[in-house]
Amino acid sequence: MSNAVVSRHYPKVVDLVRRTSGDVSQVALDKQVFGKLMLEKLIQAGPKDPKLISSAHGTISQLLLTIPAYAVKPAGGQTNPIAAAYKDLLSKLPATIKFTVVTHTSVEPTVTQWFKMAGFNSVEVLAVPDHLHFSVWAEDGYVVAKDTVSGETFFVEPFEFPRYADGLIADFVSNGTSLSHTQAPLYFQGGNVLIGDDFFFIGADYPANSLKYINKVIVPASGEKPFDTVRRLYGEYMDKARNLHYVGSTIPVPSETTRSIVIDGEQWTEVLYMGNKQGTVQPLFHIDMFITLAGRDAAGKYQLVVGDPSLAAKALGVPLWPHAMQEVFDNVAKGLQKLGFSVARNPLPLVYVDDPSTKERLWYFATANNALVQITEAGEKNIWLPAYGFGNWTSLSETDKMNVKIWQSLGFKATLLSDFHPFAENLGAVHCIKKYLGRA
Repeated sequence: MSNAVVSRHYPKVVDLVRRTSGDVSQVALDKQVFGKLMLEKLIQAGPKDPKLISSAHGTISQLLLTIPAYAVKPAGGQTNPIAAAYKDLLSKLPATIKFTVVTHTSVEPTVTQWFKMAGFNSVEVLAVPDHLHFSVWAEDGYVVAKDTVSGETFFVEPFEFPRYADGLIADFVSNGTSLSHTQAPLYFQGGNVLIGDDFFFIGADYPANSLKYINKVIVPASGEKPFDTVRRLYGEYMDKARNLHYVGSTIPVPSETTRSIVIDGEQWTEVLYMGNKQGTVQPLFHIDMFITLAGRDAAGKYQLVVGDPSLAAKALGVPLWPHAMQEVFDNVAKGLQKLGFSVARNPLPLVYVDDPSTKERLWYFATANNALVQITEAGEKNIWLPAYGFGNWTSLSETDKMNVKIWQSLGFKATLLSDFHPFAENLGAVHCIKKYLGRA
């Protein structure tokens, strides 16, 4: 760890909100009654037989992006690093994908031009007023399910989602397209849900949150235990056919903490375990930050790739970071193996950025697990990986290369994307900035 300032190698985008800001508050969990908006959405017809759009399986046919003005306009008089990442992503995705894009009115012409220049012919751009403050994190405010009875595609929203106007995204899109929306009396976020072929994962923090709705907004069936009620309702509102597994650690997980350090002779604050709430059972607040679905092997066993800080430290030739939660990631990996999954490990570096204006050093994981995966019915496998070997962290080109090799060994064509540090320091990456709306 350096005792000199390591500033951002990109301009800070002031309005880029940390992804954890969408976590439900204790006050919301303790609500006694439904709000008016909740009731209005609940009485709307939802899917009779919902089937979640997979996180990995099927050719990607439609994606949702939410691109606010702060992701487009110059940042501090310099090229916006978020805009650069979007344009790089569009240059590397198949031109057959249909896009639905929510953006602000002031930047609609620029955003439309991005897609035109990238060669995409099927793009729905929905412009909303600039005073509505939504984020780039298109993944989180809902899950997306197709009704196998009607063929309709639905946004299924949680009971609460308090991150700015992100809770209105499903309304914007359903009002401007053929998609529908409904709401569940449960707590979840899209980034804490991963959907395989015959199973889906939910990070274990969120069922625990949903339990607090019991006898307030949820009434168990006669003789039903609250835990069983929550599990049953996740199936009824999300996916009745797939098996549900909760993912978490069985050993204690550290919560976010700060400590004093000296940098360049000055007193600073160091933030460790960023985003982790007290009592969490997840080493990162969303499972899509450290688990990637990889499909089935030749023997039919489902493969997962789980982040491993020790592999990153070894590849970089540095000691394992003492606050990397290695034992927690190992515990989660072993738990998934006990469930019958084949688990491979990939490097998960722990890095930091210094903010001289606040005298804070923020530690975060440069995650490659937060990726886009496509496994077609014909057996073609593609993955698009965020990259981190840039600026002050050119050494991470080694872990970038290692991640590519791991996925190639699993039979994937691996494509490295551009610099995702601006997203990762706010606890997200490429999987977080999109939503799968359809797979062929």
